[in-house]
Amino acid sequence: MLLPEEHWWLSRPVGEGAVGSKPDRFYPYGSTGQGRYQVHHGVEYANPTGTPVLAAAEGTVVVAGPDDGELWGRHLGYYGQLVVIRLARRYGDAHVYALYGHLSRVSVRLGQRVRRGETIGAVGMSGVALGPHLHFEVRVGRNDFGHTRNPELWLAPQGGNGVIAGRIENVYGQPVPGALVTFHPVARPDRYWREAWTYPTAPAEGINPDDVWRESFVMGDVPAGEYVVRVRVAGRLYGRRVTVEEGQVAWVHVRAARREDLQHTLFKSR
Repeated sequence: MLLPEEHWWLSRPVGEGAVGSKPDRFYPYGSTGQGRYQVHHGVEYANPTGTPVLAAAEGTVVVAGPDDGELWGRHLGYYGQLVVIRLARRYGDAHVYALYGHLSRVSVRLGQRVRRGETIGAVGMSGVALGPHLHFEVRVGRNDFGHTRNPELWLAPQGGNGVIAGRIENVYGQPVPGALVTFHPVARPDRYWREAWTYPTAPAEGINPDDVWRESFVMGDVPAGEYVVRVRVAGRLYGRRVTVEEGQVAWVHVRAARREDLQHTLFKSR
């Protein structure tokens, strides 16, 4: 399996003065904001208009400007002003692209080589945006809407934090879509801390797990410590205890038990 330090390619895409340096938890990758919106292909950084937007890694600008004449999202004008950078580093044999959408200003030009941390634009609310924020995507293999990956497996955790990722499966080993996953401190397992949702599985949605991890959910920026992860599959509640270490991924795997397995376990325990 790919080591975490080989996967943290990207730094935070917002710069000095940002009030939101962590992705919004209400509308993470692969979610619908509790059914309010379309399935999300990236993460959001809510910040005031004009907040500097930074290159998350070294690369070459392949898109810069409005998307009213070329399709990069669900429809023309979806991202408004955007920048796409093809990273200098590849993922295996595949190109990796970082997309920055809803900008108020684009500060780079097509074909320009940029360095990590260089200002490439500013936060805005152009295109389909309900308020000022940066929409950030990672695309692998092709620069199109169907090749996104979860950015939270690419963004290096900030100091003292790690990541919880996992895969929730039914009894046949298939990923369970739209399952609510909750996170609780071990010291207070009855206390709710955060929640996530497993990815939809419809191919048309263009939501993809990582090629190596094959995850169905991710929770980023988790303070190091002990947690209980809970999810309900087919009416049964499952819990897993995980240890989050700084700069590491804590992996959770849940596969729903078959009824006969549960009966066998109950019989043996008597």
